[in-house]
Amino acid sequence: MPDNNALVAAATPVFLLLIGAEAWLARRRRIAAYSLADSLTSMACGIWTVTLEVFTKAAWLLAYAWVFQHLAPWQSDPASAWTWLWSFIAFDFVYYWAHRWSHEVNLLWAVHAPHHQSEEFNLTTALRQGAFQDLLHAPLFMLLALLGCPPGVFIVQLTLSKFYQFWIHTRLVGRVPLLEGLLNTPSAHRVHHAVNDVYLDRNYGGTLMLWDRLFGTWRAEGEACVYGVRKGAPGWNAVWAQFAWPAVMWRDACRTARWRDRLALCWRRTGWRPADVAAADPWPPFALPAGRLYCATRADACGKRWTAAAVLCFLAAVLLQNQLVTHAATLAWLPKLALVLAVTAALLLAYCLQPPGSSGASAAARTPAG
Repeated sequence: MPDNNALVAAATPVFLLLIGAEAWLARRRRIAAYSLADSLTSMACGIWTVTLEVFTKAAWLLAYAWVFQHLAPWQSDPASAWTWLWSFIAFDFVYYWAHRWSHEVNLLWAVHAPHHQSEEFNLTTALRQGAFQDLLHAPLFMLLALLGCPPGVFIVQLTLSKFYQFWIHTRLVGRVPLLEGLLNTPSAHRVHHAVNDVYLDRNYGGTLMLWDRLFGTWRAEGEACVYGVRKGAPGWNAVWAQFAWPAVMWRDACRTARWRDRLALCWRRTGWRPADVAAADPWPPFALPAGRLYCATRADACGKRWTAAAVLCFLAAVLLQNQLVTHAATLAWLPKLALVLAVTAALLLAYCLQPPGSSGASAAARTPAG
C-alpha cells in the first residue's frame, strides 16, 4: 500500500519551488499576490495538518482497509485500468459532496474553514488545509471501500486529487481555453474562494466540474473576486486557525438555553444560531467592503527582526515536520508525539514573536471568530 506520508514529503520541495516561482513572477508583473505573514500562516497550516495526520490519517486509512477487506461485496483488481477509471470518477463524485457539505453543514465547515481564511489567493493558499477535515470526511469515503476500491488505489486517488488542486490556487493564470467548465481551473477555483454574493457556494468540484454542472453549483468568473471568510478570521495564528469557527460554535452552545439547540449547532446549516442567542447578540448583515474583509490582530510584517525570527521559527517547524513524516513508519509513538509538540511550539512561537498590529475591522460583518 502506498505511503501517503512519503508521497507528501516527496512533493513538498516541488510545491516550495513553485511557490517561489509564482512569487517571483507576481513581483515582475507588479501583482500584490503575496504578503509574508499570510503566506507563512498558510504554509504553517499545511505543516500542522500533515503533522497531525501522521496519527489521524493513519487511523482512518486502517479503517478504510478493514472495511474493504471485510465488508465490500467484491474487490476490484488494482492492476486493472478499469479500476483506476471508475474509482477516479467515484472519488471525484464523493469529493464533490464532501466538499459541498463542508460549506453547508456547521460542523463540517468548522474543519474546512481554515482553507478559506486567507485574504490572498496564491499557491500557499493550497497548503492552508483543515487539520481535521479528512478525519470528518472519512465516513463518506468509506463508500469507496464498500464499492471495492482497493486501499492502495484510494490513497493514490486522494493524493493526486490534492496535488491537482495545488496549481489552481493562483491569480496569475487566467481562463484556460477548452478546460473551463470541464475541469477545475484557477478561474473556477477563484470563484469558489470568493465571498461575493454572486459567487457564494459555487464550484465545489475537485478535478471535474461535471458535478457542479449537474447539481446547479457551477459559476463562471466575472466580477473581481474578494477572498476570505465572511465571519472573521484568526489573524496569523496557524494553530488557532483550526479552532476559530469551533470556538464560535462553542460560545453559542454555552449561551443557548436548550440542549436541542446545542446539538443542532453541529448539523444545521453553516452560520445557523439558536434563536435566543441570535436575539441577544445579533450578527450584523454582511456587506462586501471596497478593501480587505478584516484587519489582522497582528502586524503583517514589521521590521527585519520580526521577519528573521518568523522565518527561522517556520524553517524549524519545516525541518521537524520533515523528520516526523519521513520516519513516521519507524518511530515509536512517544518520539512521534514529541515531534508533534515541537512543531506546534515552533509555529506558535513564530506567531507570538510578531509585534502587535491594528485590531479593527474593515467590514461591517466582522464577528468574533478569532
